[in-house]
Amino acid sequence: MLVALQNAIVNLLKTSLPELLAGTDPVQVAFPADSWTFDSVSADSVAGEPGPLDAVDSFAFDPHHPTGPYTLTRPPYPGPKRVYVRAPGDLVPLSAAEVEWNKDDPQSFNVHPRAGRDLTGMDHLDVHYGIVAAGTQLKVMHKASLTLSATDSGKADQALSLSLAVLALNRDAIRTQGAFSFASGGYQAQGTLKTLAFSGGSTAAGVHTLQLSVEIDLLVQRLLASDEGKPIDRILSPGREAGTRKIDIVPAVEA
Repeated sequence: MLVALQNAIVNLLKTSLPELLAGTDPVQVAFPADSWTFDSVSADSVAGEPGPLDAVDSFAFDPHHPTGPYTLTRPPYPGPKRVYVRAPGDLVPLSAAEVEWNKDDPQSFNVHPRAGRDLTGMDHLDVHYGIVAAGTQLKVMHKASLTLSATDSGKADQALSLSLAVLALNRDAIRTQGAFSFASGGYQAQGTLKTLAFSGGSTAAGVHTLQLSVEIDLLVQRLLASDEGKPIDRILSPGREAGTRKIDIVPAVEA
């Protein structure tokens, strides 16, 4: 569950400290150990019962070819959708006029940025929307070990101090890049980094070890079959035949 976070940390350190971590005889970064526990509230007695849930899909985004089409991973529930373009540390909402939803396929859409909008550096497109699914939220607390080692002990010591600075001052970027989403066989799991803290460290045989405390919110969902979770559009009163009276429905405004 920490692969995305580990990759985010390694990439951030190498980008921020190229002379130490990507130059000649670089300091080696590794994650040799990871253990975790679950919060007691993760034992949800109603898990598995269908209900309304929030969903987020993330797509790779090319600002030079933004149109798409893009396809949501789940059928959206009628209602508003929020679409954002983002880069590390930056999140920009798109207006309803910039997003064209396919009338024949509610999961498909295209993006038409307004004239003059600067999308330089934006590399992801996020869509927040409602679904009906069976799911629950799990809270996972990790204890992870980050090691820094080099043949030059002074270089490794320098890398440790500067790595602490990089990690402490770039939490938003780590949180964004450390998120993950997996789907297979009708099930999905989405992980969001909630906290990242330093809990201790040690040095042995020229290897510096930094202990990290990580809290992840894990949303697990089972996608509903075609005959599950359909919204009610008619109510049949006693003594009346089906189709004689419809309830009033206010059309959803799609963003």
